[in-house]
Amino acid sequence: MRLKRNKLNLIVAIIISLLMLTASATMIYQLEKNHQANKLIIENCFEHEGSVIIEKERFWSLVSCEKR
Repeated sequence: MRLKRNKLNLIVAIIISLLMLTASATMIYQLEKNHQANKLIIENCFEHEGSVIIEKERFWSLVSCEKR
């Protein structure tokens, strides 16, 4: 009985660990995508607008630029 319980605890721990790793990897991937998109937006702002104000509303949002 104790051996079955230990196996069940181990399986649950492995599943939870895999879920946490998957969620973390997904968040890192999304951060990287946002970073790349933000770099392009900022480059375009400086190329076409000259002097700009760059703003970001929330952590996950993309940047926006306004002409000064």
